Amino acid sequence: MKRNLRSRANRGFTIVELIVVITVIGFLAAIAVGAYNKVVNDAKTTKSLALVNTLSTAKSLFVADPATTEANITAFNTDTGDTQFGLIAQYIRVNGAIPTNLANLLSLSGFPATGVTVTLGTVEDAVNNVVDSPPTVTGYP
Repeated sequence: MKRNLRSRANRGFTIVELIVVITVIGFLAAIAVGAYNKVVNDAKTTKSLALVNTLSTAKSLFVADPATTEANITAFNTDTGDTQFGLIAQYIRVNGAIPTNLANLLSLSGFPATGVTVTLGTVEDAVNNVVDSPPTVTGYP
């Protein structure tokens, strides 16, 4: 009795073999996506920390500058946003440029146009008993 079977060399993959290969590829892809997301989040955190360090340094330079008066420090501690930023802007350089306002600073630093908020905090003022508070970056990552 002669059977009409394909030879073993010409036979394709079985459905079980294909399912196993697809499962292994899916598992490896899931690991890769998880690792990629961790790297992206770590980069965003590092970028935010770098901006906070830049702003902290600018605040320190502002206070240490002999041209800074007690009135300037009081103004910094009572103002907010771009008015406050204007007092320390001359101490900040991003890619060789002096940012004009907080939105421009975020743009020069490579942050997205919306969703990120920067708070500059206060500088230490012994006369008015104000304690230095660090800048913060929120909304990113």
